[in-house]
Amino acid sequence: MKQTEAIIAWTPARWSELKPETAGQVVILPAPDEAGVSKRYVMRAGASSSALAGLSEEARIARLFIDFQTLVVRDGIDPQVAHRAFLAIDEYRFRIAPDTEGAEFEDPPEED
Repeated sequence: MKQTEAIIAWTPARWSELKPETAGQVVILPAPDEAGVSKRYVMRAGASSSALAGLSEEARIARLFIDFQTLVVRDGIDPQVAHRAFLAIDEYRFRIAPDTEGAEFEDPPEED
């Protein structure tokens, strides 16, 4: 799904006493979250932020990778757990190193 359509929801690992059922977990959900799944998590980013739509493409991509870094470094989400979740976002898959599991080309290279 497109970044502007994706809600990133997570609960920091250190908050296991507050939200034991989702601590250390991240999920990517389509917006709008009509089922309210994101409410099971403490933190939200992505399409849940009205500011995202007003950013330039470059700023949105930067925001995506800043969000990833925040989940992993500040909030203790396992990097591979975060990576697997973020693969649901097109812009993430297209911009990670091409030899990373799950990476895709936005415009596949031409075959010789």
